[in-house]
Amino acid sequence: MAANEYEALDHLIEQRSAITYKKLLRIDDIRQRLFTPHLTDHQRYEICMGLYKEYEAFRFDSALVYADRTVMYAQRLKDTKLFAEAQLKKVHVYTLAALFETSQQILNSIDISTLDDHLRLAFYDEWYLLMSLMSEYTYGTQLHATYAAQAKKYRELILKSPEKDTYAYMRAEVAQLSEQGNKKKAIAMLEAYLKRWRKQDHEYAMVCYDLSQLYDKVGNTKKENFYLIESAMGDLRSSAKENNSLRLLSVILFEQGDIERAYDYLNISIEDANFYGTRLRNIQNSHILPRIFSAYMVQQHSQRTLMKWLLIAVSVVALALVVAIFLILRYLKRYRKMNNQVFVMNEQLNTAVEDLSSVNEQISETNRIKEEYIARFLELCSNIIDQADSERKTCNRLAREKRMEELYAELKNTEFIQEATKEYYINFDTAFLNIYPNFVTEVNLLLRNDCQIEPKGDERLTTELRILALIRLGITDNARISSILRASLTTVYTYRSKLKARAFDHNGFENAVKQIG
Repeated sequence: MAANEYEALDHLIEQRSAITYKKLLRIDDIRQRLFTPHLTDHQRYEICMGLYKEYEAFRFDSALVYADRTVMYAQRLKDTKLFAEAQLKKVHVYTLAALFETSQQILNSIDISTLDDHLRLAFYDEWYLLMSLMSEYTYGTQLHATYAAQAKKYRELILKSPEKDTYAYMRAEVAQLSEQGNKKKAIAMLEAYLKRWRKQDHEYAMVCYDLSQLYDKVGNTKKENFYLIESAMGDLRSSAKENNSLRLLSVILFEQGDIERAYDYLNISIEDANFYGTRLRNIQNSHILPRIFSAYMVQQHSQRTLMKWLLIAVSVVALALVVAIFLILRYLKRYRKMNNQVFVMNEQLNTAVEDLSSVNEQISETNRIKEEYIARFLELCSNIIDQADSERKTCNRLAREKRMEELYAELKNTEFIQEATKEYYINFDTAFLNIYPNFVTEVNLLLRNDCQIEPKGDERLTTELRILALIRLGITDNARISSILRASLTTVYTYRSKLKARAFDHNGFENAVKQIG
């Protein structure tokens, strides 16, 4: 690879801060539009969608915030297409963050019959991305083939779409051609498609990345490296922090022996991953991190040995004193720089380890919650089956004895349903409060003093508290809450609105509830 191509990349890296600053100014300019008086919900939806697109590959938590807002405005507008579009945006960032289960839940909740051709293509494309990543992360396990087959299924659905002039369709077609062994045609299609984009577009970086992977498969290392560098420069120009090209370049440079540049690129990749705010790229970086770190240690030892011999030479050859001192000062400077870099690398490695520990703790907590609810669910089902069997025997006896009046009265009696519902609530309340015993107290801390919630009589949770309990468990869809609690959609919506109005922080109330415990 020509040195000037890496120099162009290094020059862009030096401008990273300035590019990011311009990105933040552009985002702030868009955000200020939200304060324009008398905006309609549709206008707010469009502004928030613009902010989401700016944050999509820039910062995970902000992208999710504006995706949630687009969902809220779409719900207000009662526009099913806008709602589906907003949900698909949420799925995309969740998938990039490797929160696969959440992505699946949202995708499964979308009614495909309400989607037009454009949204249906986006829907299949998000499934394709999700299954592809799940296949990648389960490589070497029995699940890998299952997810790969699912990814192929959604790729075929994409290729049936009439929306052919799209990146999603092009990517699916290229993947199919590559799989069929027609990689040259796939490369030609992508190179033609690349001309549509400006070099500062994020799509330019993504297409270049795809081209580098295809050239890798055909064994053209020169072209692979060229497009990988182009992809990395595209990521830098568009200030995309969710990227992969610099990490792969660091691996290639490390294998070629350019350890210093490999370290610099990997360090930037780690900084970008931390800025974006998910563990996905840090996990990938951690695979190459120990190897480069080890190489640095070897290089450091080599430099120490060289310094020792230089000092011996200085003591023996007085004539070379000036030259020797110059070399020593030069290597000391590099030595201090490398020590600082090793220190930074250690801190980043510790952060990655802490993140992994946090994930393990969350998995343990999730398993405990599942076990609690499974036990309660089995007990409740068993009781309801026993009661239903008792009712069946009673009705069977009345029918056998032809006591129709009593049979009819028994069938009209709703006492069984009421008792079952009551028992269902008791089991739900007990299970939930076993897991979050201070839930009621912590909810009241979020509400104004004159709006506290206190369960009456022998009830442990009120309907309002049960709605908040489901939100704490990650169930935020009004329809699902209505179904689980056997309440009307209007009741659920009304309670949620009133609860927000009674909270100290109206907008952040439900997010605060999700953090309880």
